[in-house]
Amino acid sequence: MEKSRSGIASKRTIAAVLSVVMIFSCKKSSAPGIQSSNKNEAEAAKAKPTSPPVVSLAVTVSDAAGNNITSDGLGDYINGVSNVQALLDQSGTFAFNTNSSSNPNTLGTRWVNYNFNNPVDPTNTYRPNPSNTKNYHFSTGGSAYGTNPFIPIQYLGINGNISKECIYMGNSVSNTTSSWRVSFHKGNEDVQNGATAFAVVTRTKIKAVDGVDEWTIAPSGPCTSISNVAALRSSDGTFLYGYYYIPFLFTLRGQ
Repeated sequence: MEKSRSGIASKRTIAAVLSVVMIFSCKKSSAPGIQSSNKNEAEAAKAKPTSPPVVSLAVTVSDAAGNNITSDGLGDYINGVSNVQALLDQSGTFAFNTNSSSNPNTLGTRWVNYNFNNPVDPTNTYRPNPSNTKNYHFSTGGSAYGTNPFIPIQYLGINGNISKECIYMGNSVSNTTSSWRVSFHKGNEDVQNGATAFAVVTRTKIKAVDGVDEWTIAPSGPCTSISNVAALRSSDGTFLYGYYYIPFLFTLRGQ
């Protein structure tokens, strides 16, 4: 009987020892895994891409012969001056408003001029009549059929990136009663083999080399054989008035 009890006690002691060893062993083996996981998370956080820096701009709108978006003749459009917004934003896109006031009663003192007298279809007689005092809004972004992946404009031509890319650009114009969309491969126009041109951004100067950052935007380039063509639609995009030749040239300089 004593021998039997002694045997049971011994087995219990051995089991307890083995349990302690297994717990210790598990803790020891898991420690490196936890450290490795923490290290990976730290590295992932470090490698996580950050938003590109916002760049305040001065925008020159070319008045060269043949351009159908031209300036108001008052010089460069400078971010923060005369209610102008002109910048490369945190999404890496170009945001340009000649009247950025949030007050709808504030009339713009800067504008651009549009010429809609060159429709692709010569029988198209529709001509919108936007007002110079209303908001002229331009925005850009990555196109599903342009340069892929989209590169923030700030990063073009640096860090091994290409210096030119094809993107969309959408513009809006209005008067006191109506408004229209002018689109280069944006929204309804961003389709494969679409009828409109891409907006093509090119890095022309780098501050570290040239003392200033500079880019140009024009509706012609390598991504399609279609140049200078934009669509004109109703403000909600549902009605197409037609396609128009609207060449332009914007020069963007960092401030």
